[in-house]
Amino acid sequence: MIIYNNLIKLEYNPVTDILLVEWPDIFDYASAEMKQTLQAIVDTIKHYDVKKLLIDSRKSIIGISQAEYEALLKEFNKDLTNTRLQKIARLESENLTREAQVKELLPKLKQKTLVDFGTFASITEATNWLER
Repeated sequence: MIIYNNLIKLEYNPVTDILLVEWPDIFDYASAEMKQTLQAIVDTIKHYDVKKLLIDSRKSIIGISQAEYEALLKEFNKDLTNTRLQKIARLESENLTREAQVKELLPKLKQKTLVDFGTFASITEATNWLER
């Protein structure tokens, strides 16, 4: 089931209870829209009582500082704690610099959540892990 929002397209499979999100590009000039986009993801998770989230970040561009990105992800992570989400799988990008930044952030985010989190190179690996 495709869930359209004016900011992002979400794909939800009720059989597997997986919500697929193509991670949006993030730029300074669109920070308000980015917060609305992340809130739309959280609202969808709450509305459909989603337990598994698959974030496809392979193509997204991050055009903000590491500190700004960290603050944005911390807020998103905090909002997710108010849902019944159990697992998050993230598809990694081929941008090695960005992946190094994400690896630096993950321990900080994992400390504040009870959600299982995994990073994967392929959608098949991620989906298999989510379905276990």
